[in-house]
Amino acid sequence: MQRPASIITFERLYLSGFALSLVSWVVDWPAMQAKLAANPQTKPFGWMLFVMLGLNIAITLLLWFFTARRASVVAKWIVVVLAGLSALRFLFNLPAALGGAMGAPSLILSVLTTALGVAAAAMLFRFDARAWFGEDVTDELVEDGE
Repeated sequence: MQRPASIITFERLYLSGFALSLVSWVVDWPAMQAKLAANPQTKPFGWMLFVMLGLNIAITLLLWFFTARRASVVAKWIVVVLAGLSALRFLFNLPAALGGAMGAPSLILSVLTTALGVAAAAMLFRFDARAWFGEDVTDELVEDGE
């Protein structure tokens, strides 16, 4: 089956958000390292930043592959749940971010990354995307044709 327009749009939005998240990692890396180094209890775990970045990349690319290339319903729902959690986390952190806990570049990247993730997840519920995942869309065809 040829990939529908919604899945192609999902892929573009999702990978754009991923690229911006990598830029965010680069921007925030020195602050994250300094924060870990400042606390004697977390200082020995500076190497964990590399592990977290690697896991972030691996999980994101696996979810992209199984959602956009293999039409996995499980991957679709994981993407949707993670996008929702990302939006909630952003909303909960917004007061602190606006209070100066986050620099302007990081805040802008966070807004864009969250928006792209939510927009990408929304593409997975369009009619042609639902057909791509093998979900039953015949009821909607009947209702629209009445």
